[in-house]
Amino acid sequence: MFKLAFRGVSRYKKRTLITAFAIAIAIIFSIFMQTLITGIRYQSNKNLIWNDTSSAKIYAPGYFDDREYLPIDKLISNEAGKTLEKLLDENNYTNYTKEFDSSGQIMFYEDPFPTSGSLTVNFKAIDSSHSNAYNLNDAKIKGQWISKNIDGVVLGSKLASDIKADIGYYLTVQTKGKDGFIQAFDIPIIGIIGIGDPMIDASTVFFDINTLDDYLELEGSATCYAVSYSMNIAKIKSITDTETIKLKKIAQKANLEAYSWKEIAEEILRFEAADGGFAYIFLFFTFVISIVGISNTMLMSISERKNEIAMLKALGYGNSYIRKLFTLEGTIIGSIGVIIGTVIGLIISFYYQIVGIDFSSFTKDTTSIGYRINTVVHAFISLNDILLIVILGLFFSMLAAYLAVRRTGRGEIAELFRKV
Repeated sequence: MFKLAFRGVSRYKKRTLITAFAIAIAIIFSIFMQTLITGIRYQSNKNLIWNDTSSAKIYAPGYFDDREYLPIDKLISNEAGKTLEKLLDENNYTNYTKEFDSSGQIMFYEDPFPTSGSLTVNFKAIDSSHSNAYNLNDAKIKGQWISKNIDGVVLGSKLASDIKADIGYYLTVQTKGKDGFIQAFDIPIIGIIGIGDPMIDASTVFFDINTLDDYLELEGSATCYAVSYSMNIAKIKSITDTETIKLKKIAQKANLEAYSWKEIAEEILRFEAADGGFAYIFLFFTFVISIVGISNTMLMSISERKNEIAMLKALGYGNSYIRKLFTLEGTIIGSIGVIIGTVIGLIISFYYQIVGIDFSSFTKDTTSIGYRINTVVHAFISLNDILLIVILGLFFSMLAAYLAVRRTGRGEIAELFRKV
């Protein structure tokens, strides 16, 4: 049967190559789009964990549910913070950072700024001497990083560019203190940082937590403690549940609450899941090309080979054998397309995994497109995704061939010869 099937495939070389080429194009496009989407998700989650949520965060009771409003009356007290730090040290959690988050306005004035104005921004105050819950190793800093020994702030690079800020310029900062009072103060810009995360670079002002404590009279209190299990994103995803259960128990001893990065970023992950479903639907419609191409090829082949079908019937071959023969031919054509498409698709995806694609035109005027991506996005080859595409390609090729030939061979031998 295989010998006859290969002979049938090779008999119509141009038709076979055209059909295989169409299938290869569908496979190439599917692999590239899937690896690009996977790369976008990977980069978005990496930015989220490295720069925002860390592996997990520990809050005062009731803060998590109202975290979008940054409630100033639900902070971790200085005493509770010291108890927590002791517990974390005892359980070998060395990568944690004390943090205070708030929002407010920065006001800037002509001379030295080109124009006067104000912006609503996010304030992120962390312990600069113990900031290893976040990954700032790859950040590009102009000037210097925050320090408890220097009074000053560090601006995200895009924010600094938008207001034409530079090192040494002064900003007027307005935000709420611990007891809800409005505090305004002038503070110099000591650094500009480019992390690559558009949400951070475009709207965040960094403080050392001790500096902001003095201005807002926080008395050592904090919004949360960020805790990092590891800077390896794959490792975080594999151990997060076990580690979070352990961390929740530690937090309870200090009358606090711990939440994993998945719980903190629940809405973002829900969006990713919905987008992933759309990607598979898109993948399905891409493979419709395979079905149409192979079906058309097989129908033409059957129409031109009625004499051969009649001869096979005369030699005693049943309808089942004939259908299997033509189905095998269609599967071989599909396999050729899948193999060629997979090889070329992997080469293209590997290239863009190394070089990346410039998305700056999409992120220029926005801080988010649903994902927290950098200006350059790299594809990411997942063997599971590639295997799924290959299996689907082969399956749809076989299905298309079967649907096209399912009625082949029916009828009496004499009738078939009369149609020849």
